[in-house]
Amino acid sequence: MSHFHAVAWIDHQKATTWQFSPTEQTGAVIHAHDQHQRVHSRKSAHGGHKSPADPHFFDDVARALKGAHEILVIGPAQTKQEFAIYLRDKHPSLGKAIVAVENADHPSDSEVLAYARKHFKAIDRMFAT
Repeated sequence: MSHFHAVAWIDHQKATTWQFSPTEQTGAVIHAHDQHQRVHSRKSAHGGHKSPADPHFFDDVARALKGAHEILVIGPAQTKQEFAIYLRDKHPSLGKAIVAVENADHPSDSEVLAYARKHFKAIDRMFAT
């Protein structure tokens, strides 16, 4: 079942997604396919090495967001940005639904959902006439 609002918390190993309405929510946890066999091939901005983004993982997360009209993408580091770019490129309808990409360390599932509900409530108020 898809709802109007969705949030995805994502890092390079795992994503937690929620689609929700004021009274209901559905969630999913998606794990990267080869999280234990990471190939270090790109140099990151801070001088360390970073694994390339896993397109299969990103596609699985995109499937969990299917049908959402507004999406908030949160997470630590750069994976959230890479995921947003991937959605805009490979899943344009979902990419257009992204309303914000924000930092969030490692919150619990309930904290992710509460943050997203508060975020969308504020957005909804801005556009109410």
